[in-house]
Amino acid sequence: MQLDDRDAGAPAIAAALDELTDSFGGGEFTGQVSQARAEFDERRGRVFEDEELYEAWTVAFLEWYVCERVLDGGDLPPAGQVARDRPEDRTVRALLCSHRSLFEVQRVTGTHVSLVDLVGGAAFDVSEPRAMHGVSRGDVVETRLVGLGGRVLFTRTFVYHPPGTRAPIVDHVRRLRAAGSDRRDIIDYVSRLRVRCERYGHMSPEKMYAAGHPSS
Repeated sequence: MQLDDRDAGAPAIAAALDELTDSFGGGEFTGQVSQARAEFDERRGRVFEDEELYEAWTVAFLEWYVCERVLDGGDLPPAGQVARDRPEDRTVRALLCSHRSLFEVQRVTGTHVSLVDLVGGAAFDVSEPRAMHGVSRGDVVETRLVGLGGRVLFTRTFVYHPPGTRAPIVDHVRRLRAAGSDRRDIIDYVSRLRVRCERYGHMSPEKMYAAGHPSS
Protein backbone atom coordinates (compact mmCIF):
# COMPACT_ATOMS: atom_id res chain seq x y z
CA MET A 1 0.00 0.00 0.00
CA GLN A 2 1.18 3.51 -0.83
CA LEU A 3 -0.08 6.62 0.92
CA ASP A 4 0.03 10.18 -0.34
CA ASP A 5 1.46 12.48 2.31
CA ARG A 6 -1.61 14.65 2.87
CA ASP A 7 -2.71 13.50 6.30
CA ALA A 8 -3.60 16.05 8.97
CA GLY A 9 -4.12 13.66 11.86
CA ALA A 10 -1.19 11.26 11.76
CA PRO A 11 1.70 13.69 12.48
CA ALA A 12 1.03 13.80 16.23
CA ILE A 13 0.84 10.01 16.38
CA ALA A 14 3.97 9.63 14.27
CA ALA A 15 5.85 12.12 16.44
CA ALA A 16 4.81 10.32 19.63
CA LEU A 17 5.86 6.95 18.20
CA ASP A 18 9.21 8.38 17.13
CA GLU A 19 9.77 9.84 20.60
CA LEU A 20 8.92 6.54 22.29
CA THR A 21 11.18 4.60 19.93
CA ASP A 22 14.07 7.02 20.46
CA SER A 23 13.65 7.06 24.24
CA PHE A 24 13.25 3.31 24.75
CA GLY A 25 15.08 1.90 21.73
CA GLY A 26 18.71 2.32 22.77
CA GLY A 27 21.04 2.94 25.66
CA GLU A 28 19.96 1.02 28.73
CA PHE A 29 17.09 -0.49 26.72
CA THR A 30 19.22 -1.99 23.94
CA GLY A 31 19.17 -5.44 25.47
CA GLN A 32 15.41 -5.29 25.99
CA VAL A 33 14.87 -4.35 22.36
CA SER A 34 16.94 -7.31 21.18
CA GLN A 35 15.08 -9.68 23.48
CA ALA A 36 11.73 -8.22 22.45
CA ARG A 37 12.55 -8.67 18.76
CA ALA A 38 13.50 -12.29 19.39
CA GLU A 39 10.16 -12.84 21.15
CA PHE A 40 8.30 -11.10 18.34
CA ASP A 41 9.98 -13.16 15.63
CA GLU A 42 9.48 -16.42 17.51
CA ARG A 43 5.75 -15.83 17.75
CA ARG A 44 5.17 -14.41 14.26
CA GLY A 45 7.95 -15.82 12.12
CA ARG A 46 11.28 -14.22 11.35
CA VAL A 47 11.57 -11.97 8.31
CA PHE A 48 15.00 -11.15 6.89
CA GLU A 49 16.24 -7.79 5.64
CA ASP A 50 16.21 -8.77 1.98
CA GLU A 51 12.57 -9.88 2.09
CA GLU A 52 9.66 -7.72 0.99
CA LEU A 53 7.88 -8.01 4.34
CA TYR A 54 10.84 -6.72 6.36
CA GLU A 55 9.84 -3.05 6.54
CA ALA A 56 6.23 -3.80 7.49
CA TRP A 57 7.44 -6.37 10.05
CA THR A 58 9.85 -3.89 11.61
CA VAL A 59 7.22 -1.16 11.86
CA ALA A 60 4.79 -3.61 13.45
CA PHE A 61 7.48 -4.71 15.91
CA LEU A 62 8.41 -1.19 17.00
CA GLU A 63 4.79 -0.23 17.59
CA TRP A 64 4.14 -3.44 19.52
CA TYR A 65 7.27 -2.84 21.60
CA VAL A 66 6.40 0.71 22.64
CA CYS A 67 2.62 0.24 22.94
CA GLU A 68 2.20 -3.29 24.28
CA ARG A 69 5.32 -5.02 25.58
CA VAL A 70 5.79 -4.56 29.31
CA LEU A 71 9.28 -3.33 30.14
CA ASP A 72 11.50 -5.82 31.95
CA GLY A 73 11.23 -5.28 35.67
CA GLY A 74 8.26 -2.97 35.27
CA ASP A 75 4.50 -3.17 34.96
CA LEU A 76 3.87 -1.04 31.87
CA PRO A 77 5.03 -0.77 28.25
CA PRO A 78 7.00 2.35 27.25
CA ALA A 79 3.81 4.24 26.30
CA GLY A 80 2.35 3.43 29.70
CA GLN A 81 5.40 4.63 31.55
CA VAL A 82 5.37 7.95 29.67
CA ALA A 83 1.61 8.32 30.13
CA ARG A 84 2.05 7.82 33.87
CA ASP A 85 4.76 10.47 33.99
CA ARG A 86 2.92 12.84 31.63
CA PRO A 87 -0.81 12.29 32.16
CA GLU A 88 -1.58 15.41 30.14
CA ASP A 89 -0.11 13.84 26.96
CA ARG A 90 -3.27 12.78 25.15
CA THR A 91 -1.44 11.28 22.18
CA VAL A 92 0.68 8.90 24.25
CA ARG A 93 -2.36 7.90 26.31
CA ALA A 94 -4.20 7.21 23.05
CA LEU A 95 -1.36 4.97 21.87
CA LEU A 96 -1.45 3.09 25.15
CA CYS A 97 -5.15 2.38 24.52
CA SER A 98 -4.69 1.61 20.81
CA HIS A 99 -6.38 -1.38 19.22
CA ARG A 100 -4.39 -3.83 17.08
CA SER A 101 -6.23 -6.59 15.27
CA LEU A 102 -7.04 -8.27 11.96
CA PHE A 103 -9.52 -6.19 10.00
CA GLU A 104 -11.51 -6.66 6.83
CA VAL A 105 -11.84 -3.61 4.59
CA GLN A 106 -15.52 -2.95 4.01
CA ARG A 107 -15.38 0.32 2.11
CA VAL A 108 -12.94 3.06 1.07
CA THR A 109 -14.70 6.34 0.36
CA GLY A 110 -13.09 9.76 0.22
CA THR A 111 -11.40 10.36 3.55
CA HIS A 112 -12.82 7.35 5.39
CA VAL A 113 -12.12 3.62 5.55
CA SER A 114 -14.73 1.27 7.01
CA LEU A 115 -13.29 -1.78 8.77
CA VAL A 116 -14.64 -4.80 10.62
CA ASP A 117 -12.55 -6.47 13.32
CA LEU A 118 -12.37 -10.15 12.35
CA VAL A 119 -11.40 -11.15 15.90
CA GLY A 120 -13.80 -9.10 18.00
CA GLY A 121 -16.49 -8.20 15.46
CA ALA A 122 -16.56 -4.42 16.06
CA ALA A 123 -16.92 -2.00 13.15
CA PHE A 124 -14.75 1.11 12.79
CA ASP A 125 -14.91 4.20 10.60
CA VAL A 126 -11.30 5.33 10.24
CA SER A 127 -10.42 8.87 9.21
CA GLU A 128 -7.76 8.66 6.49
CA PRO A 129 -7.34 11.67 4.17
CA ARG A 130 -4.37 10.11 2.38
CA ALA A 131 -5.09 8.27 -0.86
CA MET A 132 -4.99 4.50 -0.31
CA HIS A 133 -3.83 2.83 -3.51
CA GLY A 134 -4.40 -0.84 -4.16
CA VAL A 135 -6.80 -1.34 -1.24
CA SER A 136 -10.07 -3.10 -2.06
CA ARG A 137 -13.20 -4.29 -0.32
CA GLY A 138 -12.58 -7.68 1.28
CA ASP A 139 -8.85 -7.12 1.88
CA VAL A 140 -7.59 -8.35 5.26
CA VAL A 141 -5.02 -6.26 7.09
CA GLU A 142 -3.32 -6.30 10.45
CA THR A 143 -3.24 -2.69 11.60
CA ARG A 144 -3.41 -0.55 14.73
CA LEU A 145 -6.19 1.97 15.38
CA VAL A 146 -5.95 4.96 17.68
CA GLY A 147 -8.78 7.13 18.98
CA LEU A 148 -7.62 10.76 19.12
CA GLY A 149 -9.48 14.06 18.92
CA GLY A 150 -12.82 12.43 18.33
CA ARG A 151 -11.56 10.40 15.37
CA VAL A 152 -10.24 6.90 14.77
CA LEU A 153 -6.86 6.97 13.03
CA PHE A 154 -4.31 4.51 11.65
CA THR A 155 -0.79 4.25 12.97
CA ARG A 156 1.99 2.98 10.66
CA THR A 157 1.37 -0.75 11.05
CA PHE A 158 -0.02 -2.27 7.84
CA VAL A 159 0.49 -5.99 7.20
CA TYR A 160 -1.73 -7.05 4.31
CA HIS A 161 -2.75 -10.63 3.66
CA PRO A 162 -3.04 -11.92 0.08
CA PRO A 163 -6.32 -11.55 -1.82
CA GLY A 164 -8.56 -14.56 -1.47
CA THR A 165 -7.41 -15.49 2.04
CA ARG A 166 -10.29 -13.93 3.98
CA ALA A 167 -12.32 -17.16 4.25
CA PRO A 168 -9.50 -19.32 5.67
CA ILE A 169 -8.46 -16.49 8.00
CA VAL A 170 -12.01 -16.29 9.36
CA ASP A 171 -12.02 -20.07 9.82
CA HIS A 172 -8.75 -19.92 11.78
CA VAL A 173 -10.04 -17.03 13.91
CA ARG A 174 -13.17 -18.97 14.84
CA ARG A 175 -11.23 -22.14 15.58
CA LEU A 176 -8.62 -20.40 17.71
CA ARG A 177 -11.20 -18.36 19.62
CA ALA A 178 -13.13 -21.54 20.39
CA ALA A 179 -9.89 -23.05 21.71
CA GLY A 180 -9.41 -20.09 24.06
CA SER A 181 -6.67 -18.23 22.17
CA ASP A 182 -6.41 -14.52 22.86
CA ARG A 183 -6.24 -11.75 20.28
CA ARG A 184 -2.46 -11.67 20.09
CA ASP A 185 -2.25 -15.46 19.68
CA ILE A 186 -4.67 -15.24 16.76
CA ILE A 187 -2.89 -12.32 15.07
CA ASP A 188 0.47 -14.04 15.45
CA TYR A 189 -0.84 -17.35 14.10
CA VAL A 190 -2.15 -15.67 10.96
CA SER A 191 1.08 -13.66 10.61
CA ARG A 192 3.06 -16.90 10.45
CA LEU A 193 0.90 -17.93 7.51
CA ARG A 194 1.79 -14.62 5.85
CA VAL A 195 5.50 -15.37 6.23
CA ARG A 196 5.09 -18.88 4.82
CA CYS A 197 3.18 -17.47 1.88
CA GLU A 198 6.07 -15.08 1.20
CA ARG A 199 8.60 -17.90 1.29
CA TYR A 200 6.61 -20.30 -0.90
CA GLY A 201 5.37 -17.96 -3.60
CA HIS A 202 4.78 -20.82 -6.04
CA MET A 203 1.91 -22.11 -3.89
CA SER A 204 -1.64 -20.79 -3.87
CA PRO A 205 -2.13 -18.37 -0.94
CA GLU A 206 -5.70 -19.62 -0.47
CA LYS A 207 -4.58 -23.24 -0.17
CA MET A 208 -1.65 -22.37 2.06
CA TYR A 209 -3.79 -20.36 4.45
CA ALA A 210 -6.49 -23.04 4.45
CA ALA A 211 -3.92 -25.69 5.34
CA GLY A 212 -2.85 -23.69 8.36
CA HIS A 213 0.46 -23.66 10.17
CA PRO A 214 2.23 -26.99 10.74
CA SER A 215 2.36 -26.36 14.48
CA SER A 216 -1.43 -25.99 14.78
